Amino acid sequence: MTGISDNLEVEIGDFRTWLEGETANILEPLDEQSRKLIGKIEEKLEDARTICEKLEKEGVKQEEKGRAVRKAKLTQKLSRYFLKQTNNILFPSQISFTELKDLHQSLEKKISSIMRERSVWFPRISPLFIIARKKVDFALNRLAGSVSELDAFLSADYAKARAVEELLSGIDALLIIAEELHELEKRKSKIRKELELRQRKLGEIEQDLESVKGRSELSNLAETNLRVQQLRAQAKHAFRHLRKPFMKFVNMTRGSGYSLSSEESERLDLYLEDPFRALAAEKPSLPTLKSILIKVDRAMQEGKLKLKGSRMRKGREKIYGVLNGSVLDELYGGCVRTLSLSRELASSKETQVAQRESKQLQERAAELRRRMETLGVRLRSIERRREELLTKVSQEKAELEKSTSNVLGKTVKIKLR
Repeated sequence: MTGISDNLEVEIGDFRTWLEGETANILEPLDEQSRKLIGKIEEKLEDARTICEKLEKEGVKQEEKGRAVRKAKLTQKLSRYFLKQTNNILFPSQISFTELKDLHQSLEKKISSIMRERSVWFPRISPLFIIARKKVDFALNRLAGSVSELDAFLSADYAKARAVEELLSGIDALLIIAEELHELEKRKSKIRKELELRQRKLGEIEQDLESVKGRSELSNLAETNLRVQQLRAQAKHAFRHLRKPFMKFVNMTRGSGYSLSSEESERLDLYLEDPFRALAAEKPSLPTLKSILIKVDRAMQEGKLKLKGSRMRKGREKIYGVLNGSVLDELYGGCVRTLSLSRELASSKETQVAQRESKQLQERAAELRRRMETLGVRLRSIERRREELLTKVSQEKAELEKSTSNVLGKTVKIKLR
């Protein structure tokens, strides 16, 4: 607890004890007064019940004598109703506005119910038991007066005590929020440490992975595979004007008049799927490709394979360039050599060992990233909840400080952890 001029600063954990000490001079007299009022009500209630029991006994005697039996029975019934309504009323052991208000409302409801029944049945009992009925009325009015006195006490004298109780309730609520905030901070710190640990581990794995990738076997294979992709793009470009004629010719071979050997059919499908692999599968001089082109050209000449003007012209130019020239020789040689080298490198023992190590490291890195992502999601969730609680704590703290200052007449600040 710190004093700064007229201001007070109280640790949140000490605030309840401090406030109870500061307000003891308010609460203790009101607590004593409350207990006196409760005792008074209990006394009046017991008096009313005693008188009702006497009225019930008089009704029993009158019935036994055989006089005004009907009215005697009504008297007993009404007395028992009064006793039932006032039975098992719970009086608070701890004094608070809520407890006292609940007691007042319960008693007021029961007295109101009793009075309604009394107004219905007393006229029907009259003129019997006039003295006993007057005693019942007197006792009930005294009880009702004490209950009204409790209501007036709660509305006026107890107002300051109620304000203190609300402050105590408010600090309890603020403590719960502050405790949750404290727990969130611990969880946040723990997750951040886990993330840092996994980040370091991931860095180590990535370094190991770069080291494996830097080995000559994988480096050469990666270089060769890059060359494969370049040649694949070149082959696709080289066969772009033959793609449409090939597609149409495949459909024509399913009918009559044009046929391909199984090797030609498979190769034609491969040219449509991947010209690079199809070209690399050719023998020198490209015999299978040329055989296919000759059949495609014949279908064009016979007018069976029809294309739009520019496509027809470009397709035939490409066909004649392959059949009569060497336009694909350089590309063919590159495809054969590069694919062969790629397969040779990929099948070597050293490369396979390096690839296994690389795969294992990649899997470990992927698993670490998944775990880090999960931790990241949890951390973001904690951050959102933390921001909500910080706002709530700020609002609750300011309201509590204001209310405390109003009750005590001096400025009070609550110090959080």
